[in-house]
Amino acid sequence: DTGYLIGYRGNVLNSLQNVINNVANNDTAERVRVLLNIGGYKEKREKDLQDLAEKIAGTVIRRKKAITLEPMTSYERKIIHSKLQENTKVETHSIGEEPNRKVVISLKK
Repeated sequence: DTGYLIGYRGNVLNSLQNVINNVANNDTAERVRVLLNIGGYKEKREKDLQDLAEKIAGTVIRRKKAITLEPMTSYERKIIHSKLQENTKVETHSIGEEPNRKVVISLKK
């Protein structure tokens, strides 16, 4: 079952990737970046986050009130920011400190 290797919202997958990167870069002069993906999880998660960004942007526009998302990794926050970057009605910014940093989606001023 790949679910055990992926974990809740990819937490186990991200941790495994960090460990593998640390091992791969131990005592080396040249930095290597290892990307770990199990069962196409990262592509599915990226699509889910893009869909979420669009949905929340629509809600912000309708309600005229900012919405703060749950804490996310920097990679996940970047997906949200990138998806809404071209939106002419909403803007995004991050608040908080790692690991509890969150994206805020609000109306453009």
